[in-house]
Amino acid sequence: MNSAVETGFERALEAILMRVFHEECHEIFSVKEQDIPLSLAIAYSGGLDSTVLLHLARRFSVKKDISLFAFHIHHGLNRQADKWCDHCREVCATLGVRFESRRVQVDRHSKNGVEADARSKRYAALGEMCRKHQVTLLLTAHHQDDQVETVLFHLMRGTGMAGLSGMDSVACIPELKKDSVIFLGRPLLSLSRKSLSQWAKENGLSYVEDDSNSDTKYTRNAIRHHLVPVMSDIFPGFQNRLARMSEHVGTSQKLLNELGEEDLRTCRISGNRLDLAQARSLSASRMENLLRCWLIGNGIQIPSTAWFVQAKKQMLEARRDALINLQTDGYVIRRYRTILSVERKESERTNPSASVFLRWTGEQSVLLKSWYGRLEFEKSETGVDEDWLRKNILRIDPYRGNAELKLVNRPTKKLKNLYQEAGIPSWERLFLPLVFVGSDLIYAGKLGQSAKYIRKQGKCIRFNWKAFPVMSFK
Repeated sequence: MNSAVETGFERALEAILMRVFHEECHEIFSVKEQDIPLSLAIAYSGGLDSTVLLHLARRFSVKKDISLFAFHIHHGLNRQADKWCDHCREVCATLGVRFESRRVQVDRHSKNGVEADARSKRYAALGEMCRKHQVTLLLTAHHQDDQVETVLFHLMRGTGMAGLSGMDSVACIPELKKDSVIFLGRPLLSLSRKSLSQWAKENGLSYVEDDSNSDTKYTRNAIRHHLVPVMSDIFPGFQNRLARMSEHVGTSQKLLNELGEEDLRTCRISGNRLDLAQARSLSASRMENLLRCWLIGNGIQIPSTAWFVQAKKQMLEARRDALINLQTDGYVIRRYRTILSVERKESERTNPSASVFLRWTGEQSVLLKSWYGRLEFEKSETGVDEDWLRKNILRIDPYRGNAELKLVNRPTKKLKNLYQEAGIPSWERLFLPLVFVGSDLIYAGKLGQSAKYIRKQGKCIRFNWKAFPVMSFK
């Protein structure tokens, strides 16, 4: 007869598989279940928790005929790390589980702390191995005690509801994502460390002991060894109640997320752009929830309540003509009039600084690398005379606001004024090409062609600018 640990694990894992391959996977991939290769991997450190997970996952994979991998990360932080890696390899060989390890270089002087740097690099390496072996679901050995420590950790930092909801049984970790979505599953969340230890003892499992787990200079260890025992003495069994509370908070947080997604459908211009004019019809609390969902959905981990309060003030209360440029770790948030946008800092591009000359010989489009897009040539009954275009050299210039352009049925104006009237932000103008023939501007990206060079019949060409799409962060 299966033990409570085995039964709890199997029920949890089946629920995780249902969420990933029947609900969330369809929303993200839009594919049929049979098109998704079903294979599992576990993050295997060799310690008690992951050893129990390895044996439970192996039993499950054999029963269900599912491919199973064990991935080990060598952090190089402990003098026993080489022995741990060898131990994990030997255990997997005995069990017939495919094993792979990666060594990562942890920055002991990281501004985010050793724990955070190790975590980030660990998940990045696990993601690489998952992609290599086409693994869609990675399992970790987080259990109920970890959940309690996580909630207490966030509580002491003054977190909001998202932190108090703790860890979900299914998650998408940013570091795991690159060219594909890899889900993280936590099938041991309902089980205590004590029950896992008892199961390991009953089944004669061998595992490594990490002496750093007793080092209370690490915050989580301090919570585990100092705070939790005191709370257990005052409130016996508080772990179960705290875990239930985190589930209730998690349900409320999911409702807020669903409300935020509903509001985003109304207020979002594109994945990384938000229309504040639409958003201002919401209540203050709903607006705040919308901004949180939009920022988090674009990859921004809100650093603190104080930062969010100040950012919200600038985004919502600055003068309409003010140019807002907020910097946060890895991202820049901008506001132009009533439009908010967010981009990765590393994706900020070098402004084009030199002219490019080209002769059109009938191509449908021409790549303009410095402008990060393509200039298209579309055959039309109105536009630039095709024969005339073939005979002339085109000069593509960087943006300059004092250049003048006369659009159809409009007076000649400076580009700065035309772009302002069109509501195109100043930072986008820098990557919109200006097409000249001699000293005459015949086309400006996103504005249109000069009225002077438009024929209304015959073989004509119309210009069109296609910028490379902004990276999606969601």
